[in-house]
Formats: sequence, C-alpha cells, structure tokens
Amino acid sequence: MNILTVKNIHKKFNNLEVLKGVSLEVNKGEVIAIIGPSGSGKSTLLRCLIRLETIEKGSIEIEEKPIVFEDSNEKSIYSSEKDIRNLRLKMGMVFQNFNLFPHKSVLENIIEAPLTVNGLDRLKAEQIADNLLVKVGLADKRENYPCELSGGQKQRVAIARALAMNPAIMLFDEPTSALDPELTGEVLQVMKDLAEEHMTMLVVTHEMAFAREVADKVIFMDNGEIVEQGTPKDIFSNPTHPRTKSFLGQVLK
Repeated sequence: MNILTVKNIHKKFNNLEVLKGVSLEVNKGEVIAIIGPSGSGKSTLLRCLIRLETIEKGSIEIEEKPIVFEDSNEKSIYSSEKDIRNLRLKMGMVFQNFNLFPHKSVLENIIEAPLTVNGLDRLKAEQIADNLLVKVGLADKRENYPCELSGGQKQRVAIARALAMNPAIMLFDEPTSALDPELTGEVLQVMKDLAEEHMTMLVVTHEMAFAREVADKVIFMDNGEIVEQGTPKDIFSNPTHPRTKSFLGQVLK
C-alpha cells in the first residue's frame, strides 16, 4: 500500500532553489535510504514532508490525504491547519542533534507528546514509554536527564519519543552524523530492528553500509534533484548515472 506520495516539489530559500521537482513514492513497510553529497537537498526534503518548511510548487500526500496540493495555476495550497496537524501525527521525525528537552527526564521527554497532543492518561503514556525504552535498550535510564546520557543514548531516546506517537512513517535526518563512530552502531541497530518489524522509514544517511544492508530502495540526490534510484544492488553495484558513480567512488574508497 502506498503510504506517502510526493510529486514535483520545489523549494527555494530566497533565490536559491534547493529542491527542483522531487517526486517519490513510499510503500507501507518500505525502508528508503536517501544518500548524496552535503547540500543536495536531502534534509530539506524531509523537513518539507513534515512541514517544518513550506514548498512553492508540487504536492504531498500521506495515506492519500493531501498535506499540500497544486491548484490550476500550479501553485501549492496547504490543507487546513487542523488537517495538517492530524496528518503530521502520522510522521515521526528523528533529527541529527536529538532535540531532547534538557530540563526533562528521559521518561518525561517520551511522554510529553502523548500526554499533551494525544491526551493519554499518564499511566498509559508511561506504559508505552517503558515498553519503548526496553525496545531501544534504555530501560535503566528512564529517570536520567539528557546531560547524563551519551550521544548514542540520547538518539535512542529521541527514537523512542518519536515512536511513542505511533506514527505510520518514521523520518530520520542523518541520525548518526553527530555521533562518535563507536556510538553509531547502537543507533543503527535500533533502526535495523525497526526495519525487521516492517516500520516504514525514510532515512537520510551517510552510512552506506546501512543503506546497502537494510534499505529496500536507495535514492541518490544531487543539486536538489533525484538523480538515480533503485535497489541497493542496483545503486551500489551497478550505478548508471555518472554523478552517482563519482559520489560512490569517493565515499566507498
């Protein structure tokens, strides 16, 4: 089942065109890795999907309901704030730099949105949080504060926090880029576990081994465009576009 449809989206920052007609489809249970050089528009794409940034042209649908659509003049029109708020709840996002509340404990970080947005009672929210902390290997850290955690532990808490809202799709924006290499593995393992549970995921990453091993599809972006996409075997073993070949030739040395 198609869960996310993106058609011909364009995004500018002043006169700089960052996305130049990006289109993609994500099926339920699919893991898509988005790779490419810095500045190619990968992170901006994710931010547009969850409406942290707005687009000028194109359309975005989640579960066949529009977040933004094009009118007859090819101008993007956003749905109502209420509809967008409900649709955004179907997407969980994990950022590069964790974005945890420093003054709240691990438990409080995870239950904040279920309590305030979904209106769950505290006992139910805590049960969900405790189950997720077991899933990410941090059951013993529920009362700790972010300053007491390693980078890898912070990112695993951030993943648990996003999962607490029971999203239909998870967006990961270079989730290991701020981590020391030795801490990267523990975060990637949680993501691999989610993939095995058929969580739908869109992952911007520089971790080529993860993309090769875990993704169902790999998308290579450059200069605001999707240059090439295919299975990991297609992209890593037999890329067809010169720009893809050049990029992989550098990062796989």
